[in-house]
Amino acid sequence: MYQTIVMTCGVSSLMRTNVFGKRKENLLHKLGMSEGEFSQLLNKHTVSEEIDRAILKWIDEMKRHFKEVKETPNFVSAEYSMMYELQKQGKLGKHPRVELILTSTVGGKIVERLLSALFKEHFSATVGCSYVNIDVTETKRMNRTLGEYMQTVGEKLSQGEPSSTCFAPIGGYKVMTSLGYIVGSFLGYPTAYLHENSQIMHEIPPIPIHLDEGFVQKHIALLRRCQRHIVCIDELSHPEKQVISAYSSIFQQEEGYVYLTPFGEFLFEHEKYKHLLDTKYLATKQVIKMMEGNKKFVVDQLKQFVKKLKYEEGIIFNLQHEKEFEKLDQKRVKFYLYKSSTGDVFRLAYQYDEKEDVLFANYLWFDHNQYEREAAVGIGLYEQHSEFEDITNIIVGHK
Repeated sequence: MYQTIVMTCGVSSLMRTNVFGKRKENLLHKLGMSEGEFSQLLNKHTVSEEIDRAILKWIDEMKRHFKEVKETPNFVSAEYSMMYELQKQGKLGKHPRVELILTSTVGGKIVERLLSALFKEHFSATVGCSYVNIDVTETKRMNRTLGEYMQTVGEKLSQGEPSSTCFAPIGGYKVMTSLGYIVGSFLGYPTAYLHENSQIMHEIPPIPIHLDEGFVQKHIALLRRCQRHIVCIDELSHPEKQVISAYSSIFQQEEGYVYLTPFGEFLFEHEKYKHLLDTKYLATKQVIKMMEGNKKFVVDQLKQFVKKLKYEEGIIFNLQHEKEFEKLDQKRVKFYLYKSSTGDVFRLAYQYDEKEDVLFANYLWFDHNQYEREAAVGIGLYEQHSEFEDITNIIVGHK
């Protein structure tokens, strides 16, 4: 019996043949949109407050039709059909935990709100959700975001035991299904599929996928290079070229260059191996003290910051914000100043050793006014605040 269900979600609940899709005209009217304009809206990442309010109002109206859902369970959504079949076959726990994985789009957010309410009411479920952003604009970036998606699946599955946890890759990009199955198999979890027409459920047991940790340790330098950059194959040694040819599931070759595949990206982010590749985080006593009441926020911000540094996603203006302070003596500046673009204030004086992959967090601000006053006179920027302490275990181990 499954106590935990991890499922990827699409937008089948908005199809015209389904309960809510039939009433989509009301939503289109509220939004003042055509069907084509609404389809484009579903793929957007942000909308105005006015549009969001209209969507929320429509979802509240749809709750009146939850009774009809029970009468036509196979005309709701693919995700609902899966839950219904598991329950009908006696394989769903009385109070299951359901983890929804959705694309970070308007469509994903609509579906999450509908399914969360439905699953709580009809299956007495506790529902959590995670959003993933699959970037298909460039191959290396797509591989990395797919690797992040696989890591999300792995984290959600690992919260339950293999004997009572099921992965159901139902919606989203088609590649999410195949890569999701690889994650489930690697971690030892079964996968469930539902045939669209017959509503017959198939449960596929995991196949053994394993990579010797000695391989990771032996080829750590090559793996790290291919994780960070697109590497010219001609620059590699003959033994390195042999490794790449032998492990095509991990290394992707294209037009004379090599980088990690989505599975490679996932594999070395996974708990079993990531201590070999993860950044080392060092912090002063001031930063550690600031973390005490805001641990999750700081951990999340530091991880996002390091990601920007390693994958060159950050804007120089935000990574070296000290240059915007005209009165600073730039010759005395020993630490860069990071300005997070998040809604909450996060300003960090730091150094980053790219070769050793070590972040030195020297001084941290949450208050904008205090930050403006202190940074302007070089506090946290001119000198090291105190001895650095290793906080890597805190950052890596925090969930």
